[in-house]
Formats: sequence, structure tokens, C-alpha cells
Amino acid sequence: MQKMQENAPRVCKNALIKALGAHINGVTVRVFDEIDSTNTEAKRMAADGFRGDALLIAQTQTAGRGRMGRSFYSPAQTGVYFSILHTLNTPLCDAVAITSAASVAVMRAIRTLTGIQTEIKWVNDLYYNEKKICGILTEAVSAGESTHVIVGIGINLDTADFPDELTAIAGSLNANIDASALIAEIYRGITLYLQEPNDREWLADYRAHSMVLGHRVAWTEAGITRIGIAEAIDEDGALLIQNEENSIVRLHTGEISLRPLEDKI
Repeated sequence: MQKMQENAPRVCKNALIKALGAHINGVTVRVFDEIDSTNTEAKRMAADGFRGDALLIAQTQTAGRGRMGRSFYSPAQTGVYFSILHTLNTPLCDAVAITSAASVAVMRAIRTLTGIQTEIKWVNDLYYNEKKICGILTEAVSAGESTHVIVGIGINLDTADFPDELTAIAGSLNANIDASALIAEIYRGITLYLQEPNDREWLADYRAHSMVLGHRVAWTEAGITRIGIAEAIDEDGALLIQNEENSIVRLHTGEISLRPLEDKI
């Protein structure tokens, strides 16, 4: 049972609409005090026949979701958690590219509003001071004759207390930032890409601020852990790795882990 209110403590709907400016035209905006997951709500809307664009924001999530079936810790008043729901008018663009472009949109928005430069861990996480401060979950949904893409984003703004299993890896921006302005800036960046999916201008920033290129990385293939050097990111956002046999592996999806920073070449 979700509860929706006009003015959540962290994000004010009126302030968000004002920050969106002309980008609000035709967009459904919903701000929830508490909800299971904004991505899950976006799926419910799609299943109920929604078509168009929607921006769903939660003050807190009781069942926030991350990639690969993980949960996303979403405490009240310390972060921003939102989803963009977009009905496609063209064939589904590459999911890796959508996620990669979204990570650049988040990185740029944070930099614009705070001056803080975050780094991107392929494919979808943002790091600051060597700790994860943002996760992105992109999903595609078909409902009737419509296909929708959902981009879910969670950012730790000033989260101080994490569950024990996250304390070593999760961090916060700890910056003075207006949540409504941040969401609006990210929304503008992502919708620009969704409108022009063949435009790869975001790739330069994605590569320049990658925290994996030139480092040893590990990934799992057919149940076996492989190790190689992250060599490049191609035009679709896929990661090219030189494996132990000196051949190139193209990771289009999945997850990698970084080896020690001193292994940089």
C-alpha cells in the first residue's frame, strides 16, 4: 500500500515542477512519502495502460531494487530515489547504452550543482571517495502494444548509517544540494538521450571518468571467475577486456569487480 503526498520532506513536488521548467510539459509527476519501489510502481503503471512520460519520486522505499536481484537501501530523508518511465515510439534502444548514458547524466548533474566529480564503475554505479554513492537500474517492459523503458536511480546524499554489509562499500556525497534541482537536472539529461538514442556525445565523459579503464578486473563467465585488463568502452557502452589469453572479451552486460588500484597499467 503506497502513500502519496504533495510535499515529501526531501522533495517538494511544486519545487520539482518549477525546477523542471519546460521539461514538465506532458510529464506525469508523482511524489510518494513511502512506496515499495519506484521501478515497481512504474511497472504497475505500464501494466495499467499508461503511455507517455512519468517521473516517480519516493521519500523512502521499503523494497528498493538494484541490479541482479539485489535490494537498494533507501532510508528516509538522506537520499533521492526516483524512476523515469518512458514509452518508446521507436524500437528499444540498447539497454547498456541507456544505463551508461544515465550514469553520465547523474555525474554531470552532481558536478553542475556541487562541483563534485564522481567516477563511474561500469556499468551503472557512481563512486565518490572510493565508495558507491549511486546505483542505476534500467528495465524494459512490454504492455499490450507498448514498450516502455524504466530508469531507476538512487543517490545517497547524506546517508550516515548503513547496514553492516554495506558500510565498507557505500558512501554519500555529503554536499549541500537541493534534491529537486538534482532530480530535474538528471531528468533533463536522460530525456535528451531518450529523444536522440543514436547520439553518443555522452561517451567522452563516460570514458574520461571511468574508474575501471586500465585496471585489472574480474568477472564471472559460465560460473568461472575470469581476470583481465579493462581496455576500452565501445560505442554502445560495452566493456572491452583483454583476458589472460590476450584476446578481447566484450562484456555487454553483467558485473565486474576491481582488483587493487596498484594494478593499474
